[in-house]
Amino acid sequence: MDIFAANPLLIRQPKRFMRDVSDYEVFDPHGRQIAWAREQGADGGMQVLRHLAKSTGGFERRVHVTDLYGHQRLAVQKHWSWMTATTSVNLPSGQPVGTIEQDLKFFGSKFTLLDAWKRQVGTIEGDFIGLDFRICDHNAHEVARVDRRLPDLGELFTSADSYALHHRYPALPEPLRTLVVASAITIDLVLREGR
Repeated sequence: MDIFAANPLLIRQPKRFMRDVSDYEVFDPHGRQIAWAREQGADGGMQVLRHLAKSTGGFERRVHVTDLYGHQRLAVQKHWSWMTATTSVNLPSGQPVGTIEQDLKFFGSKFTLLDAWKRQVGTIEGDFIGLDFRICDHNAHEVARVDRRLPDLGELFTSADSYALHHRYPALPEPLRTLVVASAITIDLVLREGR
Protein backbone atom coordinates (compact mmCIF):
# COMPACT_ATOMS: atom_id res chain seq x y z
CA MET A 1 0.00 0.00 0.00
CA ASP A 2 1.12 3.55 -0.78
CA ILE A 3 1.35 6.52 1.62
CA PHE A 4 -1.23 8.35 -0.51
CA ALA A 5 -3.74 5.46 -0.42
CA ALA A 6 -3.54 4.21 3.20
CA ASN A 7 -6.52 5.27 5.30
CA PRO A 8 -5.85 5.79 8.09
CA LEU A 9 -2.16 6.51 7.62
CA LEU A 10 -0.35 5.84 10.90
CA ILE A 11 2.82 7.77 11.74
CA ARG A 12 4.80 6.71 14.76
CA GLN A 13 8.11 7.81 16.21
CA PRO A 14 10.40 5.03 17.40
CA LYS A 15 11.08 5.05 21.12
CA ARG A 16 14.11 7.20 21.79
CA PHE A 17 15.96 8.51 24.81
CA MET A 18 18.17 11.63 24.84
CA ARG A 19 18.14 11.91 21.05
CA ASP A 20 16.96 14.94 19.09
CA VAL A 21 16.76 13.70 15.49
CA SER A 22 13.41 13.58 13.70
CA ASP A 23 12.58 9.99 12.80
CA TYR A 24 9.21 8.41 11.93
CA GLU A 25 7.84 5.04 10.84
CA VAL A 26 4.77 5.03 8.58
CA PHE A 27 2.19 2.21 8.66
CA ASP A 28 -0.95 1.18 6.80
CA PRO A 29 -4.23 0.46 8.66
CA HIS A 30 -3.14 -3.18 9.19
CA GLY A 31 0.05 -2.20 11.01
CA ARG A 32 2.38 -2.99 8.09
CA GLN A 33 5.21 -0.53 7.64
CA ILE A 34 5.01 1.15 4.23
CA ALA A 35 7.53 3.99 4.60
CA TRP A 36 9.84 5.83 6.94
CA ALA A 37 10.74 9.48 7.35
CA ARG A 38 14.19 10.49 8.55
CA GLU A 39 15.86 13.80 9.16
CA GLN A 40 18.69 14.71 6.80
CA GLY A 41 21.75 16.80 7.65
CA ALA A 42 21.64 16.43 11.45
CA ASP A 43 25.42 15.95 11.79
CA GLY A 44 27.48 15.82 14.98
CA GLY A 45 27.79 19.59 15.25
CA MET A 46 24.03 20.05 15.00
CA GLN A 47 23.49 17.34 17.62
CA VAL A 48 25.84 19.13 20.03
CA LEU A 49 24.09 22.47 19.38
CA ARG A 50 20.68 20.91 20.00
CA HIS A 51 21.94 19.24 23.16
CA LEU A 52 23.21 22.59 24.52
CA ALA A 53 20.02 24.49 23.65
CA LYS A 54 17.14 24.46 26.14
CA SER A 55 14.59 24.25 23.33
CA THR A 56 15.27 23.30 19.72
CA GLY A 57 11.70 23.96 18.54
CA GLY A 58 12.83 26.80 16.27
CA PHE A 59 15.62 24.83 14.61
CA GLU A 60 15.45 23.85 10.95
CA ARG A 61 14.62 20.20 10.22
CA ARG A 62 14.68 18.44 6.82
CA VAL A 63 12.86 15.11 6.63
CA HIS A 64 12.74 12.77 3.62
CA VAL A 65 9.82 10.34 3.33
CA THR A 66 11.01 7.12 1.67
CA ASP A 67 9.07 3.98 0.74
CA LEU A 68 10.22 0.45 1.55
CA TYR A 69 11.90 0.16 -1.86
CA GLY A 70 14.20 3.08 -1.06
CA HIS A 71 12.40 5.58 -3.32
CA GLN A 72 11.98 9.04 -1.86
CA ARG A 73 8.35 10.17 -2.00
CA LEU A 74 8.40 13.57 -0.28
CA ALA A 75 10.73 16.12 1.29
CA VAL A 76 9.36 18.05 4.27
CA GLN A 77 11.47 20.96 5.51
CA LYS A 78 10.65 23.05 8.57
CA HIS A 79 12.60 26.28 8.25
CA TRP A 80 14.29 28.19 11.07
CA SER A 81 11.60 29.95 13.06
CA TRP A 82 11.01 32.14 16.07
CA MET A 83 7.28 32.83 16.63
CA THR A 84 5.68 30.91 13.76
CA ALA A 85 7.07 28.23 11.47
CA THR A 86 6.95 27.72 7.71
CA THR A 87 7.28 24.17 6.39
CA SER A 88 7.99 23.47 2.71
CA VAL A 89 6.77 20.31 1.00
CA ASN A 90 8.62 19.22 -2.16
CA LEU A 91 8.59 16.28 -4.54
CA PRO A 92 11.80 14.18 -4.78
CA SER A 93 12.75 16.12 -7.92
CA GLY A 94 12.85 19.31 -5.86
CA GLN A 95 9.65 20.62 -7.43
CA PRO A 96 7.70 22.56 -4.76
CA VAL A 97 4.24 21.28 -3.82
CA GLY A 98 3.48 24.08 -1.39
CA THR A 99 3.96 25.25 2.17
CA ILE A 100 2.26 24.72 5.52
CA GLU A 101 2.47 27.96 7.50
CA GLN A 102 1.80 28.14 11.21
CA ASP A 103 -0.57 30.94 12.21
CA LEU A 104 0.10 32.93 15.37
CA LYS A 105 -2.56 31.71 17.77
CA PHE A 106 -2.32 31.73 21.54
CA PHE A 107 -4.89 29.01 22.18
CA GLY A 108 -5.00 25.92 19.99
CA SER A 109 -2.96 25.43 16.84
CA LYS A 110 -3.69 26.66 13.34
CA PHE A 111 -1.89 26.32 10.01
CA THR A 112 -2.57 27.58 6.49
CA LEU A 113 -1.97 25.28 3.49
CA LEU A 114 -0.59 27.17 0.49
CA ASP A 115 0.23 26.01 -3.02
CA ALA A 116 3.58 26.75 -4.69
CA TRP A 117 2.29 30.21 -5.72
CA LYS A 118 1.24 31.06 -2.11
CA ARG A 119 -2.47 30.68 -2.80
CA GLN A 120 -4.47 29.22 0.08
CA VAL A 121 -5.78 25.70 -0.58
CA GLY A 122 -6.75 24.77 2.99
CA THR A 123 -6.25 25.03 6.73
CA ILE A 124 -5.36 22.86 9.71
CA GLU A 125 -6.96 23.74 13.02
CA GLY A 126 -6.09 21.97 16.26
CA ASP A 127 -8.03 21.74 19.48
CA PHE A 128 -6.96 23.52 22.68
CA ILE A 129 -4.58 20.77 23.83
CA GLY A 130 -3.24 19.73 20.42
CA LEU A 131 -4.61 16.18 20.25
CA ASP A 132 -7.10 16.54 17.39
CA PHE A 133 -6.62 18.51 14.15
CA ARG A 134 -9.21 19.22 11.44
CA ILE A 135 -7.91 19.70 7.88
CA CYS A 136 -10.24 21.73 5.66
CA ASP A 137 -10.13 22.82 2.04
CA HIS A 138 -10.27 26.50 0.98
CA ASN A 139 -14.07 26.40 1.39
CA ALA A 140 -13.74 25.35 5.08
CA HIS A 141 -15.05 21.86 4.25
CA GLU A 142 -13.36 19.14 6.32
CA VAL A 143 -11.36 16.77 4.12
CA ALA A 144 -9.22 14.94 6.70
CA ARG A 145 -8.39 14.70 10.38
CA VAL A 146 -5.18 14.07 12.31
CA ASP A 147 -5.27 12.81 15.86
CA ARG A 148 -2.27 12.56 18.14
CA ARG A 149 -2.63 9.33 20.01
CA LEU A 150 -1.68 9.07 23.63
CA PRO A 151 1.50 7.03 24.07
CA ASP A 152 1.44 3.55 25.50
CA LEU A 153 3.03 2.92 28.89
CA GLY A 154 6.43 2.13 27.39
CA GLU A 155 6.50 5.49 25.58
CA LEU A 156 5.52 7.72 28.49
CA PHE A 157 9.13 8.46 29.42
CA THR A 158 10.43 8.88 25.87
CA SER A 159 9.90 11.63 23.29
CA ALA A 160 7.88 9.35 20.99
CA ASP A 161 4.55 10.51 19.53
CA SER A 162 1.99 8.72 17.35
CA TYR A 163 -0.43 10.19 14.82
CA ALA A 164 -3.29 8.90 12.69
CA LEU A 165 -4.30 10.68 9.48
CA HIS A 166 -7.91 9.90 8.51
CA HIS A 167 -9.00 10.88 4.98
CA ARG A 168 -12.68 11.68 4.42
CA TYR A 169 -12.40 11.26 0.64
CA PRO A 170 -10.52 8.70 -1.48
CA ALA A 171 -8.96 11.38 -3.70
CA LEU A 172 -8.25 15.08 -3.32
CA PRO A 173 -6.96 17.50 -5.96
CA GLU A 174 -3.27 18.40 -5.94
CA PRO A 175 -1.56 20.04 -4.18
CA LEU A 176 -4.06 19.57 -1.31
CA ARG A 177 -3.68 15.77 -1.48
CA THR A 178 0.09 15.88 -0.92
CA LEU A 179 -0.08 18.64 1.70
CA VAL A 180 -2.62 16.59 3.67
CA VAL A 181 -0.28 13.56 3.65
CA ALA A 182 2.58 15.78 4.88
CA SER A 183 0.44 17.35 7.61
CA ALA A 184 0.99 14.84 10.44
CA ILE A 185 4.78 15.06 10.15
CA THR A 186 4.53 18.86 9.90
CA ILE A 187 2.36 19.08 13.02
CA ASP A 188 4.96 17.08 14.94
CA LEU A 189 7.94 19.03 13.55
CA VAL A 190 6.38 22.38 14.45
CA LEU A 191 4.55 21.66 17.71
CA ARG A 192 6.40 18.77 19.37
CA GLU A 193 9.97 18.28 18.14
CA GLY A 194 12.60 19.90 20.32
CA ARG A 195 10.15 21.04 23.00
